[in-house]
Amino acid sequence: MPIYAPTLPPRPERGLGDPPALVLARFDVRRVLRQRIGMFFLFTLGVWLLIKLVMLYVNHLLGTKTQLAGVKDLATALLPQGAAFQADFLSGPMLFVIWLLAAFVGGGLVARDTLHRIRPLMYAHPVRPADYWMGKALTAVGLPLAVMIPFILLPWVLSLLIAGGAGPVWPTLPLRMIPAALAIALLMGAVTLGASALAATPRAGVGWSLGILFGLNAPATVLAKVLDQPAWQALSPTDLAAAWPQLLCGVAPPSLGWLPTALGTAAHLAVWAWILRMRTRPSEAVL
Repeated sequence: MPIYAPTLPPRPERGLGDPPALVLARFDVRRVLRQRIGMFFLFTLGVWLLIKLVMLYVNHLLGTKTQLAGVKDLATALLPQGAAFQADFLSGPMLFVIWLLAAFVGGGLVARDTLHRIRPLMYAHPVRPADYWMGKALTAVGLPLAVMIPFILLPWVLSLLIAGGAGPVWPTLPLRMIPAALAIALLMGAVTLGASALAATPRAGVGWSLGILFGLNAPATVLAKVLDQPAWQALSPTDLAAAWPQLLCGVAPPSLGWLPTALGTAAHLAVWAWILRMRTRPSEAVL
């Protein structure tokens, strides 16, 4: 009969139970929802969304009251339907708050396991490194995406209910903004997971995340102004996140073009995914 270490139960079969990546993601999401910092950000963003919906409805009522005599001119009295207005649903201070949420939550996803030396136990059981990366990515990407989706769908539904296709929100807004939200969420998840992999404690992971966000923004702005080349702003993850809604909504001119935005996003995803992979190898776990 084989003898196992007291702290290491027998390895179960891989086909038993839920997929390891899903189990890891579910555990991390539950932990985030129990944290005060997570609840604070979710409450703040919920209040922000409620204010935007109230403003949208109030402006519609004001527009209808002042244009009761001319039904044909009703659409022009409502909120502007321009591309900049549509892109504003995922831009500005709201997007900055979501970046902070991703940094404070994602900064500890990998660093906490490093601090408590959990990965050796995970890798000794039916959890492959790929399962570990996928589980962490589901949390780091899924949480910002889940926060951004209501900022797109709820104003869209409200606009259709109160004004139909002539409302302030384009009927095709979800087709434009959901891909933008996915690109932003992937960028947030990659940066925060890479930063967390570089840290040894959750607090250090948050510091790394904030340092990357603000540290890359400064040289990107300086190079863009000194060299008179806005494409250098693609070095900054925050500028890339702000550019995707503008591009997909057709804002003219956008802060960044299609080529630098796509290349910059791909470069960030590749670099931070490589850092995550190198820092969470089984050989790193036992050092």
